[in-house]
Amino acid sequence: MQEKYKRSENEIMQNWNCKKPILSIICITYNHKDFITKAIDSFLEQETDFAFEILIHDDCSTDGTRKIIQSYAKKYPNIIKAFYEEENQYQKGAEGRYFFGELSKIASKYIALCEGDDYWNDSKKLQFQVDFLENNPKFVVTYHSCKVIDCDGNIMDSGWTKFDYRDGSGYDMQKLYLCLPLRCVVYRNIIDFLEPNLLQYAKKIQNSDTFLWTLLGEYGDAKYIKEIKPAFYRIHIGGVWSMTDEKERHMMHTKSFYNMSEYFASKGNVNLASYFLSLSMYYLSCASSI
Repeated sequence: MQEKYKRSENEIMQNWNCKKPILSIICITYNHKDFITKAIDSFLEQETDFAFEILIHDDCSTDGTRKIIQSYAKKYPNIIKAFYEEENQYQKGAEGRYFFGELSKIASKYIALCEGDDYWNDSKKLQFQVDFLENNPKFVVTYHSCKVIDCDGNIMDSGWTKFDYRDGSGYDMQKLYLCLPLRCVVYRNIIDFLEPNLLQYAKKIQNSDTFLWTLLGEYGDAKYIKEIKPAFYRIHIGGVWSMTDEKERHMMHTKSFYNMSEYFASKGNVNLASYFLSLSMYYLSCASSI
């Protein structure tokens, strides 16, 4: 897909009141040649009075995604920092590098997430979310709504569109009573994923966003900002989660919740350890019934 370059780097930065970024957009991508332009453009369209940066990690794409990222990085050298793998790390499982933890370590005060096949639809979203967090210290994360689209951009009917978006407590997040759409969040960068004990479990957990919400729940509440236009989550044949069948999803939950149980047990949190062990057993039963 052709790069658009809607605004120059100077035009994006002209209203920034500081040079050092206070927010990092983390974008993980793999073989998203047909979609990555839309994602990056939606980042560059953000209108803020603070500095932000875009950290793009390409996990050894083979379809030309890397070339598109390189073109953007050359055009926006003070905003985009790109990282390229020579071997696919996701396929290595727990033996691969935990690049999300590495990116989080170098990220700024706040983190926004969006994968390379998804995109945002509101140029003010980052300003809304950062302003709220700056003025409300009891909250650790903000989020907004999300719509699901197919590979051609057509809106699909799905569970996300029926989601009961609301504010939630830290307890709600820890128990997963409140689940957040990954591409819609901005949160405080307070989790050290490279801490050795946390790292060994994080590398094993495939449902990494679910784990992130439980960790953030220890530090504050979640705010739903209804004024922000919905982001878009794309269902396509190359999507890791969207193309996984039901039984495999149940097994992924089984393993993830088991490792989350082990992590919280190692931290002495018996309540959460027991809770996630019971969830692991539930999903194992679901998988066995299929």
